Amino acid sequence: MRAFEKMHPMPCFLYFLTIIGVTIFSRDPVILAESLIGAVTAAVLSERAGALPFLGVTAAVVTFTNPLFSHNGVTVLFFVGDLAVTLEALVYGLAFAVMLCAAVMWGAVSTRFLTSDKYVWLFGRVLPSAGLVLSCAMRFVPLFVVRTRGFIGSRGAKSVRKILGAFSASLSYSAEEAMTTADAMKSRGYGTARRTFYSSYRLTGRDVRALTAVLVCGLGCVSAAACGAGQFYYYPAISAPKFAAADVALYVCFGILCALPSALIIAEEIKRNEVIK
Repeated sequence: MRAFEKMHPMPCFLYFLTIIGVTIFSRDPVILAESLIGAVTAAVLSERAGALPFLGVTAAVVTFTNPLFSHNGVTVLFFVGDLAVTLEALVYGLAFAVMLCAAVMWGAVSTRFLTSDKYVWLFGRVLPSAGLVLSCAMRFVPLFVVRTRGFIGSRGAKSVRKILGAFSASLSYSAEEAMTTADAMKSRGYGTARRTFYSSYRLTGRDVRALTAVLVCGLGCVSAAACGAGQFYYYPAISAPKFAAADVALYVCFGILCALPSALIIAEEIKRNEVIK
């Protein structure tokens, strides 16, 4: 895991940008299943699986509420009053829920390996404001969650009014803290001249290999999609899965991307255990 944590920011950023981008813009069930399995496995191995129960509930809600709002589709399961609940709407809700959960889990995994200093290193020279905002977000979002839980407390009934009051207090506190941080950085001259960085990253052979794998697989996914791979339709009827050469290439390239962090973590653990023995 430490090898992935110490990886150069460029391949690390491009990796998560590619995999989250493909996940969000794809509706192919094979791609979504690969993304979810890879995200959950990486989250468990990197100790970022705390949100899994909440995401499971969210996925169930999204899956079963979509047919209540979308009545497209030719396969009617039953009627609720005059409204038809269709199989296509149910399956589309499930696909959207899988996409949402996978994207959130990849974002949670990225917080472990893409730290705030890596964002500042990436954007501090060309986009100093964006680098500062991303760095602050990496710090303020976890603080916001912890602060809200502290305001709610662990004893007594948690009413809706109490939860909303804690959320409002945390939001006001975080906004004031963000303005204070912005004023402090402005007074120190942030973004007015070329700056140095706390961490010095250099491309090693391992980083080059990782970057090459990300670029090859990412370009493979884009090329396969440009050739018509990954097209799947839910309305008006669910289309049949396709396994043409371009589709198989897309699934293989994206599968390698999804398995990359888990493979690196497992390989490092195996090597460490062999050294200990």
